[in-house]
Amino acid sequence: MHNLDPQARVPASPSPEALRRSGQVTTLSVPTILLHWSVGLAVIGMLAYGFWLQTVPTGSDKTPLVQIHKSFGILVFALALVRLAWRWREGFPPAAGAYPTWERRAARTLQGFMILATILMPVSGILRSLAYGRPVSLFGLPLIPKLFEEKQETYYAAAANLHDGLALVLALAVALHVVAGLSHGGRKGDGTLARMFGRAG
Repeated sequence: MHNLDPQARVPASPSPEALRRSGQVTTLSVPTILLHWSVGLAVIGMLAYGFWLQTVPTGSDKTPLVQIHKSFGILVFALALVRLAWRWREGFPPAAGAYPTWERRAARTLQGFMILATILMPVSGILRSLAYGRPVSLFGLPLIPKLFEEKQETYYAAAANLHDGLALVLALAVALHVVAGLSHGGRKGDGTLARMFGRAG
């Protein structure tokens, strides 16, 4: 098992040239790449759909749209759990370039937050539904029965605020992650972006 604490001491990162001379492989495993892109694209889609849902007027027409959001959220939750387990097994990948300490720590912190947020987002959504006095289902398949006969205002407000707040912060984190990835692609000798597409870093 590996330490996933983003604030843990980050060792100095050798340059790609030094890694190649030492014979170390800087490519990422297939599961790492697949889980990165599948979870990432799914989260972006869920965030976009969720923000759009907030513009839909409340009413009977909105209910099935919300159910679609909930069902896909459960699927993303399952995928995020698989990614968390894989990251726990494999650890964070080594840096693909020689970066200053602050940049490596910032990257670890951002990665750690996004992993945590992809777990907390669906969990808060499930708690939000239960606090509203509704069961949780996956495309009509019952998963968690109704726990309350009436809406629990305090619990609902807490879960809703956490869910909506995380959505905003996660959207900003994803945008920052994309910008950082593109900036790596523009650096000479930086293999960070290349290895996310299965090439050697």
